[in-house]
Amino acid sequence: MANRNGVAFSLVSLALTFLLFASQSNAQQTVDPAIKVSPYCVKAIDKPFCTKIVKVADTWQEAITEVLSKAIMQTKMAEPIMANLLITLPSTTDAKLKDDIGSGCRKSYNDALQTLKEVEESLKTGDKTQSANTKISAAMTRLDDCEDEFKKIPMPTEFATFYEGSKKLLSTCLAVERTRPDLV
Repeated sequence: MANRNGVAFSLVSLALTFLLFASQSNAQQTVDPAIKVSPYCVKAIDKPFCTKIVKVADTWQEAITEVLSKAIMQTKMAEPIMANLLITLPSTTDAKLKDDIGSGCRKSYNDALQTLKEVEESLKTGDKTQSANTKISAAMTRLDDCEDEFKKIPMPTEFATFYEGSKKLLSTCLAVERTRPDLV
């Protein structure tokens, strides 16, 4: 029963992630030029998406905290989604390959999560070393390591959507970090 609830949670999480990014993708294509882009999103690839995330932020600290917390939340969702993914891989997939994909992606997302938590702590204490940029970039690289696990089989569409959503949030986080007042 617990496994069934975990799978149901994974599917709901995946569906919500898909809807969030699908709606953002559509919104990006039909952006009204009159919409004001947040000053914390001027370096973002998807400015409307970024602006929606940081819309309540009055300061850079609030903006980076908002987008970072969403990136951390997304990264935490990887574990149940990955568990479901491994169950749904074709039965013809080699067991060792499934294990390699599972352990590789789990490690990638866990490392990315740890790095993002370090950024969160660093920003809370003032980030005197200004290492947030480097660490967010490192978290993105760790997610690329997960993608590399799918060399022998294509990444399932459901996980690809989640993965791209994770990368989009980290990219947005990096863009907001690059508007840091003491860096511009």
